[in-house]
Amino acid sequence: MAPKAIIAPSILSADFGALGKACSDTISHGADWLHVDIMDGHFVPNITFGAPVVTMIRPHVSAPSSALGKGTFDCHMMIAEPARWVGEFKKAGCDLYCFHYEAATNSTAAREPAEKSEKKTSPRELVRYVHEQGLRAGVAIKPGTPVDVLYELLDSKDKEEVPDVSLICVQYT
Repeated sequence: MAPKAIIAPSILSADFGALGKACSDTISHGADWLHVDIMDGHFVPNITFGAPVVTMIRPHVSAPSSALGKGTFDCHMMIAEPARWVGEFKKAGCDLYCFHYEAATNSTAAREPAEKSEKKTSPRELVRYVHEQGLRAGVAIKPGTPVDVLYELLDSKDKEEVPDVSLICVQYT
């Protein structure tokens, strides 16, 4: 049996002049989650918004009453340093912190915006860290990345190292 479909519209298509109301309306019109695309201009060329915007829209949408339930803020972190921002997005109201595998293999293990670290992180360590912060963890891959890279995470014997969600981005030509 297939898992239940989850409707998670991106807020990038919302009216930014009335973003809180647009988010509230989206949920009241039947969406399960809100997909919040966070882009830093480094990992991807575009820049969207950060934790302060998530903080401002959270009061407009009730937090989920159960894990990954209605009202989940699915923060898709298209950023170069994903470990660095987990705490800020948790404080802002993020429920699902979905980082890119490619960023996690090329970034530092710094866990605060101003922290300096020479230590590199790994997707497995980052999933564990996200779970330790009380968030659900997601791992995304870009269209050119082989899906095989996720097998090590998905097959882990340690549940704290297994992502709750896997997002595979595809490109149609």
